[in-house]
This record gives sequence, C-alpha cells and structure tokens, in this order.
Amino acid sequence: MRAALAGDLLGAAEARVASWRAAFAGIVPRDFLDGMDAEAIATSWAGSIAAGRSRLYVALVAGRVVGYAGVGPERDPRAPANTGELYALYVHPDHWGTGAGRALTDAALADLRSTGCTAVWLWVLEANARGRRFYAQYGFTETTDRTYSSLGDLPELRLSVGL
Repeated sequence: MRAALAGDLLGAAEARVASWRAAFAGIVPRDFLDGMDAEAIATSWAGSIAAGRSRLYVALVAGRVVGYAGVGPERDPRAPANTGELYALYVHPDHWGTGAGRALTDAALADLRSTGCTAVWLWVLEANARGRRFYAQYGFTETTDRTYSSLGDLPELRLSVGL
C-alpha cells in the first residue's frame, strides 16, 4: 500500500471498473456499467492529482494494483473547517475480504489526519449495503444530508466520522 504513482492509475481505474460492475449490478444502469472506460478514468485522475485536487493511494498484490482510495478537501462549501473527504474507495472483487480495503481506508484517514482534518465525510449509494457496513466498522455514521447520483437518480447518503 502506497501513494499512487503515474503508472498506477490505469490499474486503479481497472479495479474501479471491476468493482463497480460487481457491486452495483442491478443498482446502477447496465449501460453505464458496460460503458465504463478505465483509460478515460485514469486520464481524468492524472489531471486532478497534478492539480493537487486529490491524492490517491493504491493497494498492491504481487506488484499489481488491486484497489485504490482517493482523498482530498471536502468539496461542500458548507462543510465545517478541517473536514476532509474520502472521494472513493474501490477494491477489485477478486480481492474483497483480503484486507485491501481496510489498508486503503487506514491510509486515507491517516492522510486526512496529517493535513489537519478532524472529520471526514463521504457519499455512498443508499443501496450499497456492503459499503455502508464496511464504513460503519470505522465509526462512520449517517448524516441527514441526502442527494441523488447522476446515474439514474439513485439516492446517496452522506456519512461522517471524527478523526
């Protein structure tokens, strides 16, 4: 587990695509899942990381990227001072249950703590019961904030934890 290097981005994007297709089948519209493009995702991340808008950590097994976590400043202008955001956390389904997700979450929270964050927010699909259980193990709790994903108006919940 380490901070992502430029050469890790495609592997991280491939893990994201595989994770989405496994976790969100029947939740997210099939045409969206089928159209996910790992190369396009990796390219968009490269710009965000270069601009300092986010930081990415990767989990590796035998030198291969199997998952990633993305973090940075909370994007909601109403957020209290010192609030960070866990933008994304995905592990290839072949590595679910191996500890990769926990290692990535630990790295993400340590990163945000080191930048002075005292709280972390994230968004999760309401229908993502597996993800919600995972985050609850870290003490994340539901807030009253709700939104809808652009992917077919799927309800999302904001979760929060203090650091």
